[in-house]
Amino acid sequence: MMAARPPASRAIPGTAEASIAQFVAATDPLDSLVASGFLDRQDGHYVAQELRTPQLRQTMKYSVCLTADPDIGHFYQEDGEPDTDWRRRRAQTVRDHCAVCPVRAACAELALREGDTVGIRGGLTPEKLKRRLVMERDRLDQAIAEDQRAAQRQQARIAAAREVQRLAGQYLGTSGKPEKRLENIENVRKAARHRDELVADHRRSAGWTAAA
Repeated sequence: MMAARPPASRAIPGTAEASIAQFVAATDPLDSLVASGFLDRQDGHYVAQELRTPQLRQTMKYSVCLTADPDIGHFYQEDGEPDTDWRRRRAQTVRDHCAVCPVRAACAELALREGDTVGIRGGLTPEKLKRRLVMERDRLDQAIAEDQRAAQRQQARIAAAREVQRLAGQYLGTSGKPEKRLENIENVRKAARHRDELVADHRRSAGWTAAA
């Protein structure tokens, strides 16, 4: 397999950084994105916005929160803790944990997709998360809708693959009647074509083409 630039219809209007991020997110495996630093750079949010929610969740295995297992209390204000003390400690927490996290852009985007504004996510305070939720509401609604469509398409691919297996199993169990076997073979072929069409459509939408 080789990567190919996604169709022009998938490009994000606006900045060149956004278009590049869309291309990178569509063609690079998650491990490569993390290893290359695409989710912790200043413009990492452009890449994170192009990932689907399941992908964002997968990147969390690289987070400082999971790999270093810091005290969860670092991310929340303690009962009775003065606001000034908490803001100072919060800033230190961001420096110690979020600023060095390789997936902080994905963490922030995941929080926005899920409406999680409690605690610190991706180096953003609850106040900043809430402001971004308001400012980016239209974009987030579109991203969530695309997440749902992607999940539906995935379920359709799974169902199509299972149907091929089911029909193939019927073929193995058919009687010796030639007409019955011919009918079953044709049904298997139709189901396989449908499965392959769904897979090909998925690859095209993700910006992938078969190797020459």
